[in-house]
Amino acid sequence: MFQRPITLFLCLMITLSCLGGCSMHNSSPTNLEEKPWEGVITLWDFPRWPYNGQNRFGWIEKKIAEFEKTHPGVYIHLTKLKWEYGMIELRAAASSGVSPDIAPVGADYDFILKDYLEPADDYLTEEKIERYDPRAIESVTYQNRLYGFPWFITTNALLLNKEIFDNRNVPIPPEGTWTYEEFVQALQKLTYDKNKDGKPDIYGFNFYLNPGSIQLWPFLTMEGAKIFDGNGKFDLNSPQGISALTKLVELETKYKVVPLGSFGSDNENEVWGDFAEKKTIAVYPAGPWAVKILNERQKSGEGFEFDIAFYPKGQIQANSFATVCAYGIFKQENPKKRAICAEFLEFITSEKEQDELKEYGVFPVLRQSQQNLAVDENMKKMIKILDSAVLFPRVKNWSKIDEILTSEIRLALMGKKSPQQALSDAAIQVEKLTNLTE
Repeated sequence: MFQRPITLFLCLMITLSCLGGCSMHNSSPTNLEEKPWEGVITLWDFPRWPYNGQNRFGWIEKKIAEFEKTHPGVYIHLTKLKWEYGMIELRAAASSGVSPDIAPVGADYDFILKDYLEPADDYLTEEKIERYDPRAIESVTYQNRLYGFPWFITTNALLLNKEIFDNRNVPIPPEGTWTYEEFVQALQKLTYDKNKDGKPDIYGFNFYLNPGSIQLWPFLTMEGAKIFDGNGKFDLNSPQGISALTKLVELETKYKVVPLGSFGSDNENEVWGDFAEKKTIAVYPAGPWAVKILNERQKSGEGFEFDIAFYPKGQIQANSFATVCAYGIFKQENPKKRAICAEFLEFITSEKEQDELKEYGVFPVLRQSQQNLAVDENMKKMIKILDSAVLFPRVKNWSKIDEILTSEIRLALMGKKSPQQALSDAAIQVEKLTNLTE
């Protein structure tokens, strides 16, 4: 007769014990291991160097596979962009609200200005920032906040075919520096009729003119004009800017040292082919990627000896322009997903990956890694030019402004407008763009 009360008592104690345990468990959620985020991250990217000799997306695909292996449940979907119109696709996607999670737009001022990107301050610590090239940090900074993970920096210099210089008894500019007058005098001697058919077949100079190219700008600023002044006002439509463009036009109209009739209108492959393969151009502006290719061609016996020089000095020593590539994270609703995106970008822009950039022919953004790539005299000279290079002005709608300026300058080079008219017409259009509220 005593069994029932004892049984009830034991049941009560067990129940209270369970309730107490459950209560303690629920009141201490930090004891539970938080489940990591799982899902798909979309990455849009451009072709880079030919990884393993062929696939220009091979490097990023390898990084994706490595990251997915260490992050079970995370999948990164790569959309392969083309250089011809990839940025147009990215701008359209961002403006319509269907942007990817990650893309190489972290240094693009318009993407930052329009609040498309997540801040990256939590991931780029002060200790890390100190190791970067200051221009890389400046390029991703807006109102004291960081919006990108810098990956590489590059610039242009003048590449010289030493064989043509030697054949024409033209000295290489000492320390790679020359005035505009010395530059023109050299080009006149380097332009000649090699096959004796009555017209030149070797020209002193040519370049590639297209939106996004940085070959042009040092020539337009060598007289002291800026693209935009310190107050954000368009400055090329000034006596200094007009003088600089006039000198560029005169390379064809007055001195005949560029391919006649096609100066400023040839495409990139044509101009590069004339310089690197046909050897019919003595001086060509290009970046460190060209140094890598020319070194390889020389080793194979197909190339030629070459040297590096600064852009010529007008009223001032014109600086080369630097461009920075940085990855950015588009706005995210889920903070866990944002953190995984940041972890992936830290992974592909890490110091270890910076050393891989020697395969791409660009410079790392970490200062020590830059010095590690100075493996020959020409790369040392490129780094010297990089050290003095300046960033492009940070103005809204730069991509559209670039298109306008390229179009108007091409018309001047083709003789369809005077330099003054071309820059005046450009100024009117640029002013409208810089005054837009959107």
